[in-house]
This record gives sequence, structure tokens and C-alpha cells, in this order.
Amino acid sequence: MSARRIDVGEVRLAVAEAGDPAGDPVVLLHGFPEQSHSWRHQLPALARAGYHAVAPDLRGYGGSDRPGAVEDYAAPKLVGDVAGLIRALGHESAHVVGHDWGGSLAWGLAGARPEMVRSLTILNAPQGPVSARLRREEPSQQAKSWYMLLFQFPGVAETWLSADDWANLRRFVFDTAAPGTFPPEEQRVFIEGLARDGALTAALNYYRANMPPASWLRDPPEPAEITVPTMILWGEADVYMDPLLLERSAATVTGPLRVERLPGVSHWVQQEVPDRVNELLLDFLGAQPRGGSA
Repeated sequence: MSARRIDVGEVRLAVAEAGDPAGDPVVLLHGFPEQSHSWRHQLPALARAGYHAVAPDLRGYGGSDRPGAVEDYAAPKLVGDVAGLIRALGHESAHVVGHDWGGSLAWGLAGARPEMVRSLTILNAPQGPVSARLRREEPSQQAKSWYMLLFQFPGVAETWLSADDWANLRRFVFDTAAPGTFPPEEQRVFIEGLARDGALTAALNYYRANMPPASWLRDPPEPAEITVPTMILWGEADVYMDPLLLERSAATVTGPLRVERLPGVSHWVQQEVPDRVNELLLDFLGAQPRGGSA
């Protein structure tokens, strides 16, 4: 694997990549509170299969640029970064894979710019408007989304997550996965990334820009119709996401759809069961036409 920084328009993103640059591009988008390292098991597997696999640190994370304003993390800007990355790689379209917040951005790109998405793979991430509606209407999802309101408080949320050697973040993330998913050396990678100057606040700004408290009181827009070939991988032991998020997000797909439920698997799908995720991902991608728009 190699690393570099790429100008995608407004910002420069640090990316990890593997495979022949002439291969079909697969862009992998991480979630909160991770970085490109969360795809460490998928990048080499995709490269071995002949793909050019590219995993950025999203805006604000890791080695990528960190704008200072909350509004710099609004969804249209984040989705624009993904589109800019695909173009900067020399392509008009790519296979897009996303988990958590990265999944939200992948849904967003597929809905707004379907011509840029050869296929869409989602891991435990709902369409944004679907999530917003369930946070308003479903008590079960309201309870699971408690942290989104905590994250609105600047300084308070940062201290809550990082105090006592990041004790609450460790419980919030690492302790909700199956034992062994995040050994100490892996925990250290993610925590050191968040401990960089301004990185934790930037990560929390995703919630502050896109899920302000007032948004819980108003009707969200209708979710986009997804016409591209889509696979949803869903860990059914996710403590943060109600199964209704899967069902209602899947209902927005009018193109070819494949849903794979993973019993007993937590929110941290690609890191908890990497071999199974790789198997399903390569099978799905292998069913898509090779080549295509450069």
C-alpha cells in the first residue's frame, strides 16, 4: 500500500491506496471516529483482485485538511470531496463503498450524481433523510441516537470522549465490537488520529453541521431514489442503528439490490468480520462490468 495527499477541490485528502492504478477504481469511505485505517483488511484484498483501491481520510480526519468552521462539514461539501477525489484519480466514475458516515456520503453521491457511481456498497449506514425521520418518529432509534445530541455541545463532547485516556470513546467504539476486533495497537492508531490538533472537533462537526438539535423538530426531505447497483451489508448486532434503518434505506433503491444481513456482527462490520466482508464485496464487484467510464 502507498499513501499520498490529493487535491480534491476545496481541500486536500490523505489517501491510502493499493493495486494497479489502471484497475477499476474502488473508493472506500470510513465513518466516525475512524480514518482510512479502518479499510486495512479490504485494500490488499481488492488490490489482489485487480482493483485500484483508494481509502481517504475524510475531511477533518487523519492527515487530511481540517477546515475550522462547522459549516465546512455540511453534507454537500463532504459529498463534493468524494466526487472531487474520483475526478482527481482520473476517472469519471468509481465503485463506492461506505461505512457509517462514509456510507451516508456514498448514499448522497449515488443519489445526487448516479453517473459517478458504478456500484454502491453500504455497510451499516442509512440514507440521511431516513435516519432523520426515524430519529423523529421511532422511540427505539431515538434511544440509540442519544450521542448525537451530546455531540452538539462544543468542548463538552470533546472532553467527554477524551478524558481519562479516552475512556468514554473506548467504551463507545471499541467495547461495542466483538472481542479482538480492536486490539490495543489498533485502538492506538485511531486515538492518535483523533488526538491531532483539531481532529476530534472536526469529527464532531459532522454531527453539528448536519444534525443540529432543530433538525430533530422538522420534517426531513424525501430520500433520494437510488438507481445504481447496490449491496447493503448489515451487522445485526449494531447497538446504534435500528433494523428499520436498513429496511427503509433499502426501500429507496430502485436499481439492482442485494442485502446481506450479518447476524451477531456489530456496527464495525469490515473490521469485525473482514474475511466475510471481503468475500461479499469481491463477489458483488465481480458481478459488475469491468472497465467502463475512465
